[in-house]
Amino acid sequence: MSEIASSVTRAIGAQYDAFQASLEAAGMPRKYLNYGYWTSAAQSFEEASAQLCLELFRAAEIGPHDVLVDVGFGSGEQTLLLSATHEFDRLVGFNISAKQVRYAARRAAERGLSHKLEFRHGEAESLPGVADGSVDRLMAIECAFYFDRPRFYRRAAEVLKPGGRAVLADIMMSDWLSFLMRTREDFRRLGTRGGNRRLWEAHFVTRSICDMNRRTRIGVQKNVVEILRLAMFSRITWAQRRTWFKMAFYTQIVAIGQWLGWLHYDMIVLEKK
Repeated sequence: MSEIASSVTRAIGAQYDAFQASLEAAGMPRKYLNYGYWTSAAQSFEEASAQLCLELFRAAEIGPHDVLVDVGFGSGEQTLLLSATHEFDRLVGFNISAKQVRYAARRAAERGLSHKLEFRHGEAESLPGVADGSVDRLMAIECAFYFDRPRFYRRAAEVLKPGGRAVLADIMMSDWLSFLMRTREDFRRLGTRGGNRRLWEAHFVTRSICDMNRRTRIGVQKNVVEILRLAMFSRITWAQRRTWFKMAFYTQIVAIGQWLGWLHYDMIVLEKK
């Protein structure tokens, strides 16, 4: 296990440990935790969540000999989907939840994929054990808003080869809300569209930014209902229940922010300079 220095990051890791433990305890079939890419309200969460991952994989333009890094891989479902749909050399995943690392590694081993999928406990801002200039593609699906962004963009650029890509499905605040960044660490990590772009363009060329608010906000609101159902009716501990209620609260804020245009969900493709 790696040492995680930031108290904020440790708290987020503990939160996702609780999510993973409660999902397993409740026997919930849902293994994706993203908001999904919705083309129809009739889609299931699993279909929409998988589609979001596929959209990001497509934007990454992954080649059969590529070495990949996947940060914030959750339960490993998105990584297994990638293995089933794309050819690549190998992938190293990083997650701050030790329980999710163990769960994903077990699932990969059960499918005979341990030779090409490796899951590590560690921060996206440090990527321990990854050599500089050794990675073709780095992916972050709905997790960069948890990162210390200046450190993350710098480290991502270090490990990527020249011309390598970082592809993110990311949530940010509108620029006029920049005053909130002075109030809380989680707001600073979320960042604003303009502020984050200035940070990443110190290391990357912006290839594309695709606004996905319309495709994701259905899932954000539905996610609130799903979380409340799990929290109220599943056989989980009160501590786990409180963690899910907290997540429902913040997810509802995201839903409101999207509808008002205060929060933006973008697909971002960056290329190392």
